[in-house]
Amino acid sequence: MKQPNVVFIDCHDLGDWLGCYDRSGVSTPNLDRLASQGARFTQFIATAPICIPSRVGLYCSQMPHMIGVWGQFPYADDAVCMARYFQDAGYETVLSNRLMILNDPSWAGFSRVLAGTVEVLAERFLREEAPSIKCPFFLQVSFSEVHRPFGLDYDPELAERMVVPPDLPDCSEVRKDLAALCRQIGALDKKVGRILNALDESGMADETVVVFTTEHGVATARAKHTLYDAGIRTTLLMRYPSEIAAGTVYGDLISNLDLLPTVMELCGLEKPDDILGRSFRGLFSGGGWAGRSVVFAEQTWGRRSGNWYYTPMRCVRSDQFKLIRNFARVPNYVDNGWVNRFQNRREVVQALFSKPAPDRELYSLADDPYELNNVADDPRFSKVRDDLEGQLTAFLEETEDPILMGPVPNKEGHSDVSQWIKQADGTFLLEADREIYHAEQPFD
Repeated sequence: MKQPNVVFIDCHDLGDWLGCYDRSGVSTPNLDRLASQGARFTQFIATAPICIPSRVGLYCSQMPHMIGVWGQFPYADDAVCMARYFQDAGYETVLSNRLMILNDPSWAGFSRVLAGTVEVLAERFLREEAPSIKCPFFLQVSFSEVHRPFGLDYDPELAERMVVPPDLPDCSEVRKDLAALCRQIGALDKKVGRILNALDESGMADETVVVFTTEHGVATARAKHTLYDAGIRTTLLMRYPSEIAAGTVYGDLISNLDLLPTVMELCGLEKPDDILGRSFRGLFSGGGWAGRSVVFAEQTWGRRSGNWYYTPMRCVRSDQFKLIRNFARVPNYVDNGWVNRFQNRREVVQALFSKPAPDRELYSLADDPYELNNVADDPRFSKVRDDLEGQLTAFLEETEDPILMGPVPNKEGHSDVSQWIKQADGTFLLEADREIYHAEQPFD
């Protein structure tokens, strides 16, 4: 029997902002249809809240620090990406447009790179070339959407009725910004729809594993760049009719480390010995899987608009609780494009987000899903805190995380360009307006 094809679609900065995840105001009929035809995962947790490090988990099934990616850096030469495993197994490996990491596509395992408009190239490949390929194919489609800038185009009626998450201020700037995000997500959905339609009409849908995911959360405050769930809980949709029942929803705690071995097993490839992920294929047959009681995520160096910032933090998350260890007493980085929406009212950002991060944060996710009430010092949760911290420390030691040795230097020698400037009295002020905040236009 021929091994199945793979269509692997990922995008930027989406989190779980799709209609099928009950996000109001978002119109995503194509992705919602994909979810209804296959499986949707509600606790798919990224290994990092920024793109290149998180893709280490997706593409290599390793933690970012394990291959020297504690920021927006190239992957180590000896790292092995998803496409390479499929290429070595005899697949035709095709990349539509560009690879969203800093390494060469041929090094990553792609035999062909299609140059041009992403969705047009993928659609054309599926309609015109794929049906005649004798070996199975692995097609990766990586969208730059929905990365900022979102632009100024939004639906005013949607902005008025937008449900603002409790961890963001409910004000006109945020409502307009989220409405602009929803418009961008709708545009992404249409592009993905073209690819799904081409696959369905080619007659290859039944013999193709389809994956749609993203690398981390949306680019707002307390999301991207942070280890709160808004920054690391992400979309995962999968379709493979012969194994995945239509309309299935899985609430199992899954790391994005686990996606690579799962797709490999669905295609009959052996799991490499040196990756961290655990295949969850057994979920589809009802046989279960070697599940996770906790998952881990990390942030060290980030980069926005050419400037580097250092906010080292690590977390361990269970079904019920999350522990975050902050290794620098600075406020969380707030996405610069989001900040710029407040160009004329930056005191709003200052008032809400300038408090330095404590050494430890502990959240009871069942009672406090938006992680607003830190219970790390509450004696009622001391046993949970100590247990999670023990698991986190053991994991950092096992994976030789350099954070345990002290501050992690920037791999390329760049200095920390802090977004928050510490004052003599110990408080922090948002850096004065400069080019770093010009990634997004303020609304009129």
